[in-house]
Amino acid sequence: MAWGAHGERSVVEARRGLTQDEAQGARRSIAITVDDLPGALPGDDFAYGELKELQKINRGIPAALKAHHAWAIGFVNERKLQVQGERDARAELLQMWLDAGLWLGNHNYAHDDFSNTALQKYEDDLIRGEVVTEALLKTAGQSEKYFRHPYLNTGMTMEVKAAFDAFLKERGYTIAPVTIEDADYVFNDALAHAVEKKDKKMAAKTKKEYLEYVDTVFDYAEKESAEMFGRQIPQILLVHDNALNTECLDALLEKLEKRGYKFVSLDTALSDPAYATPDLYVGTGILWMDRWKLALGMKLDLSKGPEPPGWAEQIFEQMRKERQKE
Repeated sequence: MAWGAHGERSVVEARRGLTQDEAQGARRSIAITVDDLPGALPGDDFAYGELKELQKINRGIPAALKAHHAWAIGFVNERKLQVQGERDARAELLQMWLDAGLWLGNHNYAHDDFSNTALQKYEDDLIRGEVVTEALLKTAGQSEKYFRHPYLNTGMTMEVKAAFDAFLKERGYTIAPVTIEDADYVFNDALAHAVEKKDKKMAAKTKKEYLEYVDTVFDYAEKESAEMFGRQIPQILLVHDNALNTECLDALLEKLEKRGYKFVSLDTALSDPAYATPDLYVGTGILWMDRWKLALGMKLDLSKGPEPPGWAEQIFEQMRKERQKE
């Protein structure tokens, strides 16, 4: 069931959750979403990356997902396909996902930040970001269905947010929300730093502490779910199409299986009544369980959530300062 199909359900129903019959046999479930295809590079959200490295990433991540029978969708920035002499090879990176039985979605052509991008350009770049992906999906018998806001920025005013939501609806898109993110982009930069320094000890530490942090954020999200809805809602995890996950995604998915999670589609996750909760938040990007607190009459306190280790944050901030384009 799509996002818009829930509009008339009440917040009370969302909090009520499952019926007794539905609860019997219910288990934890999660949809995996992967941002920044065909590759999220360390230090710079806008870097095109080397084709050979991207091929390694886009072989490794779909292989891990397939090994765990994990449905997933990859959100595409088509700008990164536009490298002279490599366009066909870069489109083939997306085809790898479809060949593995995975889905593709729209993540805006240029990874625009809606907090400082005019509505017209943001809409134009959504359309521009459909061209290659839509053609590949059509061949696979699919079509563009989901849009993921870069940086989870959905609009800085309610007027702009409502205008873009209406634009999405007109084009048949559903917003792909996020209830859990594990700061893999921070650890990816730390891992790249370690590799560049040929520091194997730091590389091993990065991967170990990343997987430990995964447990931390899931502990927190599960606690929030119980407090807000009185049950475990289907979660939607955001990770990135990066080198860290080429090495760690298999272990992450195994960890989720041990926590009792079943991998489900985004459609299935969004059919849960919790996702009918109105998103009344405007401002820079935050997770949906925080957004829903406004509709549920709960206090929004963004200082409560877990943070990655300080040493990794420091490396991340330094690399972004040195490499990130304005």
